Amino acid sequence: MTKTRYQDDFYQAVNGEWIEQAKIPADRPVTGGFYDLVEGIEKEERRVLAAIEAGDEKTPAALEEFVKMHQLTKDWVKRAAIEKVEVKKFLQPLLALQSWQDLQEKEANLVKDGYTTVLEATISPDSKNTSRNELWLSSPDLILPDTTSYENKEQKEALLSTWSKMVTELLDHLDLADEGAEWVNQALAFDQLLADRESSSEELSDSWKNYHPMTVDEANAKVPDVTLAETLAGLVGEVPEKVIVYDGPFFEKANEVYTEENFAIVKGWMIIQNLLEVAGLLGNDTRVLAGQYGRALSGTKEAVKPEKSAFRQARAFFSQVVGKWYGETYFGPKAKADVEEMVQELIKVYEGRFDQIDWLSDETRAKAKVKLAALAVKVGYPEKLPAYLENRRVDASASLVDNVQRFSKEAVAEHFAKWGKQPDKSRWGMSADTVNAYYSPDFNQIVFPAAILQAPFYDLKQSASQNFGGIGTVIAHEITHAFDTNGARYDEKGNLKEWWTKEDFAHFEEKTEAVVKAFDGLDSAGAKVNGHLTVSENVADLGGVSAALAATKASGDADVKAFFENFATLWRHKAEPKYLALLATIDVHAPAKLRTNVTVKNFDDFEKAFDVQDGDGMYLAPEKRIQIW
Repeated sequence: MTKTRYQDDFYQAVNGEWIEQAKIPADRPVTGGFYDLVEGIEKEERRVLAAIEAGDEKTPAALEEFVKMHQLTKDWVKRAAIEKVEVKKFLQPLLALQSWQDLQEKEANLVKDGYTTVLEATISPDSKNTSRNELWLSSPDLILPDTTSYENKEQKEALLSTWSKMVTELLDHLDLADEGAEWVNQALAFDQLLADRESSSEELSDSWKNYHPMTVDEANAKVPDVTLAETLAGLVGEVPEKVIVYDGPFFEKANEVYTEENFAIVKGWMIIQNLLEVAGLLGNDTRVLAGQYGRALSGTKEAVKPEKSAFRQARAFFSQVVGKWYGETYFGPKAKADVEEMVQELIKVYEGRFDQIDWLSDETRAKAKVKLAALAVKVGYPEKLPAYLENRRVDASASLVDNVQRFSKEAVAEHFAKWGKQPDKSRWGMSADTVNAYYSPDFNQIVFPAAILQAPFYDLKQSASQNFGGIGTVIAHEITHAFDTNGARYDEKGNLKEWWTKEDFAHFEEKTEAVVKAFDGLDSAGAKVNGHLTVSENVADLGGVSAALAATKASGDADVKAFFENFATLWRHKAEPKYLALLATIDVHAPAKLRTNVTVKNFDDFEKAFDVQDGDGMYLAPEKRIQIW
């Protein structure tokens, strides 16, 4: 194989040899840096679980209920033997619905019992007063990945045909075929009603546009056939003064969806939705059958093996518990202190960079520094878990479905009990064994789970330049989210508020529009990248590399080549073309190759370090290079 030059295709030059040799596992559509770490963590957790069950290791107190849960999930023989009885019992409350009025009277109780209904009510901080939790209303999920998936008639029909075939086979397998054929058609009809009115992933990617507060009466006027006040009171104990609508354009047309004459298709849709949610908890053949559509969508060749699936299903209900145990067991205090120091170093770098940005006025600069200073940081794992998770208990004498339904009831009750209260900022939105990181605009905080704090992201054995090119760019990426196209509209308390001068914000939008154009229309496995959908993440990548590079150079022993090479290593991956095409439609991140190559060519230091010349594939004229933060 001819070695690719760094100057022509940096991502390929760094990762080409790995890509050539990498094999995509049959049970997933992609492999790469992130996924290898996930696989490694899961392998170790499964090893410990097997040793506990064999009696070779003592059960840690924290994992006792998780181990009990695994006894239920791995008993595939029992799961298959009782599945037909279980599924009919589970669906009974939905099958018993007689009319639209009957649904209105029972919807709150159905939600509290863990069922998916057409009313998507959730509790979340008020975007303009993040010290209080409010009720939000959003639109239901679609069968296809996005509203745009319905625009190509041929693609739409092929995917819906795959989905329909899977659901029909599933109904037949569970002895529900006689009445089930009608449910499939009803579900498809209701799904089309939703698809014609919901907003696309791109439209919803501008978070500040999704805040539509109103009284319950005003919301009810948009869906006059719905007894909204009574249902919401059933969820939170009283009629709230305010609800916040998420997908505003959908709710302007929702009166065409939530109507008495649509009762039959609403009921059919709810039955199928809930059937698909419970199918994975039944026998193994049922689980595999119910995953056909998802595998076809992503290009995954095989279902996950039963042993791995049993582990994942048990873990799903104890993810925070297992994650905390993982963090406490594998994440040392030295690494935690080192990473926390790195975070503070990068925050200081950011503060210094604000002073160097000539297009920011003193007024906006001062407020940006206030927000940066208020940024909360979490590293490793949570000190405590929410009480409902700490107290979750498995009933070994009950079925898997019964246990899961009880867990769902407890989680839903805990969720709606948060209404009107102050949000708990100590909670983690990810388990500590998740290979990822995030920024919360509501809480203005950045979170780095223990699992991401290992090579190639971070290693005490790596050089400072490599670590800055790895976890350093991730840390600075998350900091930048506080100042990206969404984050920039929220203040230091997480409130949606204009804190920029108008001139500065206009200048900022000019710069971010250049980022949109830099990515828009680029190819990814035959699909086109959506520059608007991915702009926030692309701005965060640019800011992340910029700040981490500055920190590298300030460290005194900078190796710029090693910095950029480790950055490219982070994003190496190999994926099925169908999966890449799917991501191009719904993922707010640009494809891995582009988030490497398009990002690094904006840096003068990259050009110098790798001697990139005009005419090389990685060359970008200086006047076209984008620097925001």
